[in-house]
Amino acid sequence: VNAEFVTLEDGTGIVHIAPGFGADDYEVGQQYGLPVLQAIEPNGIFKEVAGPYAGMFIKDADPIIIKDLKRAGRLFKKELYEHNYPFCWRCDSPLIYIARESWYIRTTRFKDELIKNNNSINWVPDEIRTGRMLNWLENNVDWALSRERFWGTPLPIWVCDDPACGKMRAVGSLKQLKEEGQNVPDDIELHKPYIDEVKLTCECGSSMTRVPEVIDCWFDSGSMPFAQWHYPFENDDKFAHAYPADFISEAVDQTRGWFYSLLAISTLFKGQAPFKNVVVLEFILDKEGKKMSKHKGNVVDPFETVDRFGADPTRWYLVSTSNPWLPTRFDPDGLVEVIRKFFDTLRNTYSFFAIYANIDSVVEKAQAAGNSVEAYLESKAGEPEVLDKWIEDKYPQLTDFAAANFDKYEITKPVRRIQDFVIEDLSN
Repeated sequence: VNAEFVTLEDGTGIVHIAPGFGADDYEVGQQYGLPVLQAIEPNGIFKEVAGPYAGMFIKDADPIIIKDLKRAGRLFKKELYEHNYPFCWRCDSPLIYIARESWYIRTTRFKDELIKNNNSINWVPDEIRTGRMLNWLENNVDWALSRERFWGTPLPIWVCDDPACGKMRAVGSLKQLKEEGQNVPDDIELHKPYIDEVKLTCECGSSMTRVPEVIDCWFDSGSMPFAQWHYPFENDDKFAHAYPADFISEAVDQTRGWFYSLLAISTLFKGQAPFKNVVVLEFILDKEGKKMSKHKGNVVDPFETVDRFGADPTRWYLVSTSNPWLPTRFDPDGLVEVIRKFFDTLRNTYSFFAIYANIDSVVEKAQAAGNSVEAYLESKAGEPEVLDKWIEDKYPQLTDFAAANFDKYEITKPVRRIQDFVIEDLSN
């Protein structure tokens, strides 16, 4: 069969197709009506249908299968070569893709609405809206909602125990669960294994058992705007005040994570975008421009950095180095330089003022006059000096520039302008 994912650059151009063991294979299989065969258990062990390989782990069976092919005269070639292969990021076990039945949300039905709501959001930078996010939405697939694991929000679907009936029921609230469940405790723990003990009564008279799956954790995160107020069951006024959010921010990898789950759930539930503005952050790299990794040993501990340099200098260094939506190289020497040039200059400028203010007992005189220090100084000031006029003229320009850029979620420009003002103008 022909397939578009086969390239001229990789391999021979001939690829085996196993619809039960890969997304591309499955799509091609659906196109040509190929069956989805499963000879492997979820734990990677061959089933009985695999004959002499039954009970073997897939990787342990590889050399035996090769020997059997050679013995049968069907082995064309055997060689070792390096190629990409998936491994568990936790334990480094080799992985294999396997087709599983799953519960889905039919997000493809709302593709146009998702794109429309995405366009209503002020993305910073805007190329995320028209590029990465739009591409994801235009190629949207139905959301695989269920997960086969223990931890997580239980999927609230009960199925009739009678195979001849098979009716399903979705439970939408704790109130409904207590009304329709059999002997549900008032203080029931709504997670596994306790929720699995709850039975419902089907219309046919049989009991109903909850399906074993839990929900994708991204559904939890995307439900945040509603779940935090227990909406729509209560707190309508609080929800209306906070929704949609004025501003959110996260890293660029959340395009297919939190950003999407928020947008998808809000579009399906309320028909609108859940936030108005979003600043998309790029990753912080090491000083050589390489991705930080525990494996490489180049990770900078943020808590140690804050303990050593302080929180404000660390924040200032990051936002003054580059725009948040661009990759930022983190160099401790650069942070030291920011402290020396900006923070020390600001501190010394204030100290210079404070020394002479204390000599003149400004605070005590202001208190005696019942005024603030600022009001007292203004009342005693004569005709401003030329340098004072100069600073008084520069300062409003600075605040206007900062406010205008902050309103556009431009952070680095005003921070750099403030830095220049302190170093070049105020301190002189």
